[in-house]
Amino acid sequence: MKILDNFKKQFDQGINIYLDEKIKLAEKIDEKGSDLLKIIKEFINNGGKRLRPSIFYYALLSYSSQNPGKILKLSFIFELFHSFALIHDDIIDNSDLRRGEPTVHKKYNISIAILAGDLALMLVDEIFYQEIIERKIIDLYNEFKQELLIGEYLDTIKIDDISKIMELKTARYTFVKPALIALNLAKVNQIEINKWGEVLREVGILFQIKDDYDGIFGDEKKIGKLTDTDIIDGKNTLIIKKFLERSNEQEKKRFYSFFGKLKLKEEDLIWFKKTLIKYKIDDEIKNKIANESIKIENKLNLYFPDKLLTKLMKEIFIKIKDFKI
Repeated sequence: MKILDNFKKQFDQGINIYLDEKIKLAEKIDEKGSDLLKIIKEFINNGGKRLRPSIFYYALLSYSSQNPGKILKLSFIFELFHSFALIHDDIIDNSDLRRGEPTVHKKYNISIAILAGDLALMLVDEIFYQEIIERKIIDLYNEFKQELLIGEYLDTIKIDDISKIMELKTARYTFVKPALIALNLAKVNQIEINKWGEVLREVGILFQIKDDYDGIFGDEKKIGKLTDTDIIDGKNTLIIKKFLERSNEQEKKRFYSFFGKLKLKEEDLIWFKKTLIKYKIDDEIKNKIANESIKIENKLNLYFPDKLLTKLMKEIFIKIKDFKI
């Protein structure tokens, strides 16, 4: 993961310098005034793949000769907005862990977590509007934020349309919109932008399918959350959809006795995993990821063979196709 790792190093260094400067300014207001910023910094440094900022960064560098330092600072908006979304999402889901560490509202309290999330969102707007004045880019940026929150709402009320949730919460939010904002900043022609949008949407859907798979079959130490989290949260995923299509009435009855419930017995989770394996749903998901990955990689090689963003996508595919997690 050379490209992503290299980006992550310079990104982490840059955003920490930025946040340290904000902390110093806040301390001038009040000795305790920097506490929320320190919580944001702590949260960001607890981990994270830096996918959204890296996609923005390499999309812009693929087509632009702008100062990399300026591009890097603009990429902060995607991680800060993601921090806002995750901190609030953990409150909504009443999650105990995030990236293997206590969630902000568990470590501090709900009020502090809400305020920390709000401040992260304010920093996003501050950075963006310091640099961007073009109406089209502003519209894309506002769509980026609003689509995620609409997707989060639809997920919270548990609509049955799994594809729409994956589209809004992962494909468009993580892959498509960061790239589209960058490509429009670089003045790339619309035909090329449309091709990227098509490919990145497909990558995003596949990424979410793999993430949902890891949420049940993954190693808790490696994925940074408990493998019962999605079941306790009552999260609708492709795996759940396939289970409900193939299970009998007795199996459905047992499933609904613990799905979306706070108290999940270990034997119920073990039974559920064994039932998925019995119906070969795990193998079907693996095959789908393998087959779709080949198709998407072929498109990348055909459309954008020499772009930095293509190299990044190929690194991401290594993770998507890794079932040893």
